[in-house]
Amino acid sequence: MPEKTPETILNVNDNEAARYATSRILHRAGFKVLEAGTGGEALQIVRQDLPPLVIMDINLPDINGVEVCRQLKSDPATASTMVLQMSATNIAVADRVNSLAAGADSFLVQPVEPEELEAVSRALLRLHRSEAALRRALAERELLLKEVNHRVKNSLQLVLSMLSLQGHRFKEPETRELFTKAISRVTAIAAIHERLYQDQDPLTVEMHTYLTGLCAELVRASGMEENAQASLQIEVEEMRLPTEHGVAVALVVNELVMNALKYAQPANGQAAIKVRLVRYNTGQVRLTVSDNGAAAEQSSEVAGLGTQLIRMLARQLNGTVSVERAAGTYAVHVAFPLQSAVSWRPSS
Repeated sequence: MPEKTPETILNVNDNEAARYATSRILHRAGFKVLEAGTGGEALQIVRQDLPPLVIMDINLPDINGVEVCRQLKSDPATASTMVLQMSATNIAVADRVNSLAAGADSFLVQPVEPEELEAVSRALLRLHRSEAALRRALAERELLLKEVNHRVKNSLQLVLSMLSLQGHRFKEPETRELFTKAISRVTAIAAIHERLYQDQDPLTVEMHTYLTGLCAELVRASGMEENAQASLQIEVEEMRLPTEHGVAVALVVNELVMNALKYAQPANGQAAIKVRLVRYNTGQVRLTVSDNGAAAEQSSEVAGLGTQLIRMLARQLNGTVSVERAAGTYAVHVAFPLQSAVSWRPSS
């Protein structure tokens, strides 16, 4: 079997005798040891050689060991380096707390027995290896999620192309309208996966950007904006929703905006459509799509596929649907609990 490469430890101490004693213990334990006598030298060696563990005295002549630790832990390139701080003078509880608060992974009071120093060093190196393995696994998962979203998006684009080709063969207005709605629904889902593929967080959807783009595309596809027949006002608070909730909200908006574009045609004036997604009460979100169209005509579609789909999606959100009708206005509200999104943190 090939000989195992010894793990590297940086020993930082301005006292030559103490530094020699610590390095000797580490050498005997089988480690490769680098040495530094100042905080500045320690920072330079860590950034250049990236040792997995730094054993560092607190009292250094240029930069305090606590500050060196803080700088290492705040730099993404060196944040994974384990830091073991030691001191024979700064041994009060407040000193140890300050070291740990600055990012130190452990603290030993000198003098320390060789067996304890070796044991703590090995424990910190095991932790470093475990964290490195976890970062690799997260990076692989991130790549996999992006690839899945990319492939789903491409598959949905293929479905859209087939639906579009098939839809051109139908002459009946009702059938063509059904195909147009189907294409719009698939487009809404495909857009989600397009954004997930490009986003740093493939587990959640940033709703403001997504719904703004979705609504703009719906108005553009309807052709009403070019003729100044409709205006669309969007009010979406900054929030990220879990992907499955983002898809459900997007499909609800798709159905309601399409319905509004069809019916929000007042006799005098321009159709005014509003999309609103805001927090209210505690831990609740309300989606509202309203317009100034004919409420009576819109209510005749209650039994339609679109309304059934909206109610089904509201159940997926653990939410409720309510309709508000007044003179010259029509609004649909979907209220649902805001679930905490599991944020994705790409590996450094």
